[in-house]
Amino acid sequence: MKIDLHMHSTYSDGNLPPAELMSYLIEQGVSIAALTDHDSTEGLHEAYLAISKSDSQLELITGIEISAIHPLVNNAEVHVLGYFIDYQNPQLQNKLTQFRNEREQRCRKIIDRLCALGYRLHWDDLKPTGSSIGRPHIANALYEKGYIKNPKEAFNGLLNEGGHAFVMQENISMQGAVDLIRSTGGVAVLAHPLYVKNYETIMHLLPTMGFSGFEVFYPEFSSLEQQNLLTIAHELNLLPCGGSDYHAKGLVGEHQPGAGGPPLAIFNELRAAAAFNK
Repeated sequence: MKIDLHMHSTYSDGNLPPAELMSYLIEQGVSIAALTDHDSTEGLHEAYLAISKSDSQLELITGIEISAIHPLVNNAEVHVLGYFIDYQNPQLQNKLTQFRNEREQRCRKIIDRLCALGYRLHWDDLKPTGSSIGRPHIANALYEKGYIKNPKEAFNGLLNEGGHAFVMQENISMQGAVDLIRSTGGVAVLAHPLYVKNYETIMHLLPTMGFSGFEVFYPEFSSLEQQNLLTIAHELNLLPCGGSDYHAKGLVGEHQPGAGGPPLAIFNELRAAAAFNK
């Protein structure tokens, strides 16, 4: 059984609209999935509608990926995944609107810096299809204009922390993100921990902060890295989660939906944790 708890649509930085993404999941044989757009749940209604019109047994759970501030490393960003959330919760939606507005302000500042550096880039070049805009849109625009060889190059230089065009985002605290997710009946999972600066310094904090787990089964992590993370998960009594982090970028070597993801037994424990929180 293929389970994938991490992917993005055009409502954040993915390239497929929710309906097309659901069709592709069905084509790829995914049985259980979570749509986890950045700071947005706007694609969930379209995704559920698409599934209801199909004859598929695909189970889609509600999800989101919230950008937050590292509790111990200044200016460092972490991503917190939320599952089984009440995505129609008014408090949640008010917060997400605030987050998306802050994202837009940050991107406009980045474009101003790029223009000052000599890059001919304008807001309209970003071509966002959803309301949650971020650095990946800027990286894609730089790539389309021929300034870089691929979008990833921008994150290794210009747009990364310390880069000439980097602007720090005013994110919610990591604890605040967890509390927001749990307040809607959801469970919080730390995304791709090996990408977190000095991740070892915060792993022991996760249980006391209210996390239910962290990503272990992530296709960019080697077998050895996954095994090491699995050991940490067992030591901390946290659930080893995961997913493909699919964006439909069409890049060589991009992992497809269903690559990564936890076993069914772990998913059922995650569901039980959410039920206990409601």
